[in-house]
Amino acid sequence: MAEIIDYGQFAERLRHQQQRPRWDLLDAVQREWGYEDPGGEPVASRRDGENAGYGVDGSLPAPAALAEWWDSPVNSFAFRPRLYWTHTQWPPSIWVDEYGGSDADENLCEDSDGGDAEDDANLDPARADGLPKNNPLLPPDVVDRRICVFMSEYHYCNQWGYLAAEASRPDPRVLVSTSDGWQLQSRSLSEFFLQLALQRLPGTYGWTVQVRHADLEEAPAALDRLTASYRELGLLPWQELDCDALMYGGPDVLISHSRAPGSDFVLVIHGRTREALLQAVETLGIACTDKDIKPPSEIPEPLEDLDPFAFTEGDTDDRGRWQVESTGSAPAAVTAPAVLRAVPDRTATALDEEATLAAVGDSEGHVHLYESAAEAAAGPSAAVSRSLHRAPVTALACVRLNDVHRAVVSGDAHGVLRYWRTDCAPRPLPFDRRRTAVTALTAVGLATGPAMACAWADGLVRIWDLRSGAVARLPLGTGITDLTLENDGTLHVTGPSGPVPLRLDTQRLWPHRELMLRLKEVDWGALWCARGPAHAVPGLIGKVASDHQKTAMDAVHDLYRLLVSKSPGLTAAVPAVPFLTELMTDPDNQARPTLLLLIADIADCDCEENRAAVRAVLPALRHLHDDPLPSIRWAAAEMEKHCAPRPGEQ
Repeated sequence: MAEIIDYGQFAERLRHQQQRPRWDLLDAVQREWGYEDPGGEPVASRRDGENAGYGVDGSLPAPAALAEWWDSPVNSFAFRPRLYWTHTQWPPSIWVDEYGGSDADENLCEDSDGGDAEDDANLDPARADGLPKNNPLLPPDVVDRRICVFMSEYHYCNQWGYLAAEASRPDPRVLVSTSDGWQLQSRSLSEFFLQLALQRLPGTYGWTVQVRHADLEEAPAALDRLTASYRELGLLPWQELDCDALMYGGPDVLISHSRAPGSDFVLVIHGRTREALLQAVETLGIACTDKDIKPPSEIPEPLEDLDPFAFTEGDTDDRGRWQVESTGSAPAAVTAPAVLRAVPDRTATALDEEATLAAVGDSEGHVHLYESAAEAAAGPSAAVSRSLHRAPVTALACVRLNDVHRAVVSGDAHGVLRYWRTDCAPRPLPFDRRRTAVTALTAVGLATGPAMACAWADGLVRIWDLRSGAVARLPLGTGITDLTLENDGTLHVTGPSGPVPLRLDTQRLWPHRELMLRLKEVDWGALWCARGPAHAVPGLIGKVASDHQKTAMDAVHDLYRLLVSKSPGLTAAVPAVPFLTELMTDPDNQARPTLLLLIADIADCDCEENRAAVRAVLPALRHLHDDPLPSIRWAAAEMEKHCAPRPGEQ
């Protein structure tokens, strides 16, 4: 985040937004705080909301801005709903006063004791719940005072909606339900979604300090300094959970001031950087220690800092995973039919080994697939096309998975990989994603099965065994423009100095390949973990094997949440223990101290089967009592202690 964003100028940006495309400012703010398009398809759609079809007045149009937001590629809620912790409703439903505070023209209870009559009344503007007759939001002669709810706070403490009388407007005002009734929250739907992003994203991607009312007793001038040093963003006060909060901005900082006496925090300060946060804390005169500072909960994986790709004969990596055989020319590439090279806006082309499966990518992010030579010869009209990317396609690879199935892998300028097996729909989630462009792809069948390699612009190459999911991470160097993987395990890498053949040692490349194949033999969906069926467990165990430390550590932490619990009936931990033990015996594992504690804590659960599973692997782990790392020696002692028989156990 080298560029400093002065949110003291945000009100001007908000005014200028009125002359720009509706979602430009939302897109900019999201990117400024660290949100990145994850690639792939949205994981939440308008139809996934709650109460779909209940209390809906089909005669009311949905505002254009609401439909646009759902369909927009900059809608971070659709791709990452857990950033927001809200519930959506589509179509928006008519608000019902569940507590009887409405002064609707008629009492619904007089019509019928049944729900159908009540539902009918909700659709009648003259009889339904809504705003009081005398309210500041509508002229007194407006009959339809209903509210169309499109979103709710996670625990339903607040609801957000627009007036039914304004449903035909492209971008109507947004109201919020509060303890004092419905109030104006935002001047438009588009402004509301901007406010919502400003409320949610900085807490995930930024540095945060929360200031309680009692803390201001030691800094009585903080609020005066706030108004003197920072400017309001030009948005209406945020009314969620009775906070009544105004937001102020400064260089790389947002400060939310809750004016409600019952709110948990009177000030919430978010900085895009730690330095910006500390500067704001100092400006306000608030006492703050490192313990008070909450760091970002999501930090993007850093890019590699590598020299240009350049190797000579005999070079190898420190694990013996590859060795340069010689330097020279790469194998001749299969030439795509001329008709495919003529596809408009073509940016990448690929064929499989038999030149029967072909794929073309274009600058709009589309992938066009031809499943036979006849289709390829026929040209674009014979293609099956999918919009897989929101950036130009930069690389493609076609591969035969077995005698029946084939697949296409595509990469784009945003670093996203998509996987498409030709006999079914493309995978909705990205196969992989990094924060720099994909520069080359290749795939072929090896003795171990189908394999794929991808290079990114920062010089990192990843090589997958597609059958097991095992992946190797090779930091080779920048400037890679082409990859060609041959059946004998030779990877030809073309860089600034031309092609260089690397002989791959697949056993060292994927040391845990057999383990990952054995993971697939377990019916994890029939087992139970703390979050339900254990579908996620094998994938996380596979990530524990990663040679990227953060990936391995994050996977162990996620497994803690799934496998370590005092709740009865969890069955996934027992079959997981042998796999975790096998990874623990690997001296190169990147999460060894935490991984051993995970195994120890599985034994500490109130489950005799768990302890028996860990006792069974103790002989393979007892050498860790003499490990050079004190943290591992301590974890080994904890494991022994937790495995001791308890009263009534054998």
